[in-house]
This record gives sequence, structure tokens and C-alpha cells, in this order.
Amino acid sequence: MRAIALAALALVGGIAGGAIGYAVGSGSEETVTVTTTVEDTLTEATASGLPAAVEETRIALLEAAQAGDYEALAELAAPGFRYTFGSPVEGGPAAYWRELERTGDAQPASTLAAILELPYVLSRGSYDWPWAYTVADVADLSSHERARLAPLGGVDELFVQDIGYLGWRTGIAPDGSWTFFVAGD
Repeated sequence: MRAIALAALALVGGIAGGAIGYAVGSGSEETVTVTTTVEDTLTEATASGLPAAVEETRIALLEAAQAGDYEALAELAAPGFRYTFGSPVEGGPAAYWRELERTGDAQPASTLAAILELPYVLSRGSYDWPWAYTVADVADLSSHERARLAPLGGVDELFVQDIGYLGWRTGIAPDGSWTFFVAGD
């Protein structure tokens, strides 16, 4: 009986408190909502979800690429590193990249830096940049994704119909070995 009386008292107190709160809160104040439209998204996050060895290699590559240091980049290449679909070039990857830059065909260092700032994808056991490497059809890209790829070139240049993305791409194995940096097919 005592429990029922306490429960009834609590119920009456709750109703009275709610009524008082409503009366106090229903004054003449007006709520104002301010809406802001943001046209660009800027993030300062690092690549998340990468194994420590992969992130260490990514950072070393990014620093060397931003400095335009082809020798430092070549030193980071793992045995069996792929940098061309043709035969190895005399002087190795550094000589190959310098020649591409000299002839105006490409800017490998700045392109690598741009790629490593984009999202990655885990594909066949390799962490690959950019994520578009696994996109089969340019029609599957959102306008945001197209904008993210714009620094690498037009999507019509980067994608080949019925094949997919063939722009510059790079990969790092889970142990941190830099395994490839190629363009084309």
C-alpha cells in the first residue's frame, strides 16, 4: 500500500513539474535556425585504416614525391617493382621518370604526390591509389569522385571504355613494400 502511495505521489509530482516547465518555457522567445551552405569539403584527416608499415611507406613516398626526388623514390621501390609495362629502362625507375618529365609526357613525381592524397582501395591484397583503380566504368563515378580525380586529368583520359581506370596508379603491399607505380596498360 505504501508503494502505491509513493508511486501516485511521484506521478503527480512529475505532471506538476512538467506543467510548470511548459509554462516557464513558453515565453515570447523565438528560436532562430541559421543554415549555411558549404560548396567545398576540406578535410585534414590522414589516410585511415592503413597498416602502420603501409602508412610509413605512403608518407615516405609522399615526401619524396613532393620534393621531386626521383632517386629517393627509386630507393623506396621493392624488388620486382613495376614502373613500366615495357622492358626495364637503363638507369631504372628514376631514369624512366626523369625522361617522361623531360619529354613533357608526364610529371610522375607531382602525380604520385596527388595520387597518394586521394582515397585508396584494398585490391587483391594490395593497398592501391587512387581508389578509382577498381572502378570499371566512368559512368559509375559520382560528380564528387570526378572532381577528386580532376587533378590527374579528365576522366575521358583516365578511363578506357570496357577496361576501366588506366591513369597513373600505385600500390603498397601490407608489409610496406612499394610494388608498382604505372600508367596505361
